[in-house]
Amino acid sequence: MDSDDLPLGYGVTLAELGGDGFDEQEDINIGLQKKAVPIYLPRRIWKPRTEIWAQGLFAMNSILALAQS
Repeated sequence: MDSDDLPLGYGVTLAELGGDGFDEQEDINIGLQKKAVPIYLPRRIWKPRTEIWAQGLFAMNSILALAQS
């Protein structure tokens, strides 16, 4: 997928991701002590899904904005 197809402001364009691109690991905090647990996000699986999600969210927000005007 070309970055031209990706909406700005959703954290998925090359400019928004920064020099390293898509992060393959994120930490989530679990429990009362907020213990950080690493979650691995293989690029080949999650990058395309993230891009589709951003496009869908952009489309939904655009439709809702039209409905409110």
